[in-house]
Amino acid sequence: MTLRVVHVIAEFSGHEAMGRTVTETAQRVPGEHFLITTAAHDGTDVFAGVTELGGAVETFPMGRREALDSALRAWRPDIVHLHGGALAPLFAGRTGIPSFANLMTMYAWPTLPSPRRLRSGGLKAALQSNVLRPRVAATTVVPPALVRRALRRAGTHTVLTPDPRVLDRLRGMDVRRLGSGAPVDPRRAQRSSSAPVVLFAGRAESVRGIDTLLDCFPLVLKAVPDARLRLLLIPRPELDGLLAKAHAAGLGDHLDVVTEPVSDLLGEMASAQAGAWPFKYDYTTSPPAMAAAEALSVGLPTVATDVSCLRAVVEDGVNGMVVPPSSPSALAAALVELLRHEALWKRYADAGPITVTRRLGWDQMAATTSAAYDAVLESASPRLPVEPPAA
Repeated sequence: MTLRVVHVIAEFSGHEAMGRTVTETAQRVPGEHFLITTAAHDGTDVFAGVTELGGAVETFPMGRREALDSALRAWRPDIVHLHGGALAPLFAGRTGIPSFANLMTMYAWPTLPSPRRLRSGGLKAALQSNVLRPRVAATTVVPPALVRRALRRAGTHTVLTPDPRVLDRLRGMDVRRLGSGAPVDPRRAQRSSSAPVVLFAGRAESVRGIDTLLDCFPLVLKAVPDARLRLLLIPRPELDGLLAKAHAAGLGDHLDVVTEPVSDLLGEMASAQAGAWPFKYDYTTSPPAMAAAEALSVGLPTVATDVSCLRAVVEDGVNGMVVPPSSPSALAAALVELLRHEALWKRYADAGPITVTRRLGWDQMAATTSAAYDAVLESASPRLPVEPPAA
């Protein structure tokens, strides 16, 4: 009998971290997979059916519960797989989700950055990104006991997460570490002592440290005069400001900025000699930072900053180098060391694919998710038909 899984997520794009995980699950875990979301922007061809509910992302799924419950009744899933943050169980419990066997992927338990970190990283930039969203502020103060109680009331006894903080705050529950974020690819980066390329790929947001990278590169050029910086930017509201800063940096032919879609990101990474992801905040993106994980998959030695979403991928001295956020001098020193020392470069180039194979590959994610589905189905008690929630 074919397993029927309905994925419930506030907003879906196959190009974003959470959406990519849902996509890979649908492609790798056998069964029929359906999607319920406020809006699906792309990548829906992997699902057997899609329902777009509309409404506000911030109050999903409670804000559209009647439409949600109608879709669940139509599809009659064996499992409902909820994807979201720590507040999602509080909203999901007032919908029809508890009437089905269910589990949750809780991608992060974010916290607000300190005032000092906000000053150094830029308050305006934080407000324009995910870092200071209202749900992040609410999650910071919600008691873990309340979330645990909401999960149990919803019949959600199994939680998957890539975030160690979730493991800590949901002690006593069946919480399983989800390693996801990178494909297995045969291509490998090659070291070059001539015109080495430092690569960044991601959203055009200063919270991702693009300005830090631009500020550090003149220091890199003092030690490695023919180095090049290549920025593969996904357009965001800050793009024009960052392009102006890039122009003002005076890097000339040492800088290459691409704002058009890249058809082969892994190929771009395999053609570079170092990756740099100098994020400024713990939850710039949901852990793990997938671009950094993809860099490791092709053996691209990587410098990252000491923030949660990157610590889930890069281990200092093991598979890459970690420096403090918002420090151009520290970032430059690490990049120079990486580019100039062949033995160090080779060590990290070899370690990256091993990390992906053992911990971060999509196959590992699928195996963990499939085992969780089995556990949920084995422990599920008979469920009553879904009825519309009481007014």
